[in-house]
Amino acid sequence: MTDVKKKGRKQIEREMREETARRLAFIGTLASGLAHEIRSPLNSLRLNVDLLAEDLDAVAPEHREDFARRLRMMSKEIEGLQKLLTEFLSFARPPKMQIIPADLNRVIDEVLELEETSLKQADIEVVRDYQRDLYPVLLDPHQFGRGIILNLLSNARDAIGAHGTIAIRTRETEDHIEVRVEDNGGGIAPENEQRIFEAFFSTKEHGTGLGLAIARRIAHEHEGDLLFENRPGKGAAFIVRLPKSKILDYRTDEDETGRAAKGPKSLG
Repeated sequence: MTDVKKKGRKQIEREMREETARRLAFIGTLASGLAHEIRSPLNSLRLNVDLLAEDLDAVAPEHREDFARRLRMMSKEIEGLQKLLTEFLSFARPPKMQIIPADLNRVIDEVLELEETSLKQADIEVVRDYQRDLYPVLLDPHQFGRGIILNLLSNARDAIGAHGTIAIRTRETEDHIEVRVEDNGGGIAPENEQRIFEAFFSTKEHGTGLGLAIARRIAHEHEGDLLFENRPGKGAAFIVRLPKSKILDYRTDEDETGRAAKGPKSLG
């Protein structure tokens, strides 16, 4: 009876994800056309702002500082719109997954290397607490790294602001491989807990409200999930869970030289 219930629940979850995928595909088609119409004038605006900045010497000295400040404001707003457009397209029309066996710890390290400078500038310490000898996981390294880990890092950095700690932990449990991204920021306000994964919901002044929605969608596409644990005033943790059925089982064979060799055996 329990197995029947599990199968029924899994089927319902699969159908819900398929329906979500169909809706997003339709939205994505509309978004692509809209993005083309918006991106061209945005790029033109950005180019002209840059050209005006190069001609600052032509502005009367008494107006130069104010002129430069206005250009910086325009440039910042254009960058915000470009970011929103990129994230909206990523959410509405995600690229096709390229699934390969990957070292989860290495995927995380590559993202951390990209973010190392900005984290140091904010005086944020990163604690890497990895379980070693994790079996390779079947995933899309680019989408998992940039779409999940990078978004969770950015979310943690924003929650801290400056002078804090982010801990990233990997663990193998009985049923899952888990990645935990923990911060010692202010945590999530209780009234926002039910909305943090909603598209376009954000408590940040210049937030797009798409980062966590994108991260959870990608987790679902890997047949996993993205959850959170909250400690208001003390910090929050986001947990990515990947099913163990996606872990490559390894076997030991003898290669041509007679030495032990490891290779993929099954998908569990």
